[in-house]
Amino acid sequence: MEVLAKAWRMEARGRSVIHLEVGEPDFDSPAAVVKAGRAALAQGHTKYTPALGVPELRSAIAKTYPRACRPRMNRVAVTPGSSGALMLTFGILIDEGDEVLLADPGYPCNSNFIRLYGGKPKLIPTDASTN
Repeated sequence: MEVLAKAWRMEARGRSVIHLEVGEPDFDSPAAVVKAGRAALAQGHTKYTPALGVPELRSAIAKTYPRACRPRMNRVAVTPGSSGALMLTFGILIDEGDEVLLADPGYPCNSNFIRLYGGKPKLIPTDASTN
């Protein structure tokens, strides 16, 4: 959030800023996406999707992998954002007491996600000089 506050201050002083700090796009959705969204709503697609994602999408994602290492569809999950994906991944990979390295500054919730599964976040300071 510190980076976001700095970005807002820079914008207030007239600087052009491309926001990458909070994962919120600073551009409009492409026209094709808006059109597809409207069509889906008109067709009654207004309910929650399955928890792991729409089967057709999961299957299409699996098919992007070469046949030799293609995952089965039941091994593909689609999340509405990175937080859900990170929580699923951390739940699979982190064992009680594991130390997990995180870039600092970074997304503040990551430390909490790691603690949720018994891990110990270790922040590694980064800045322009560490590139």
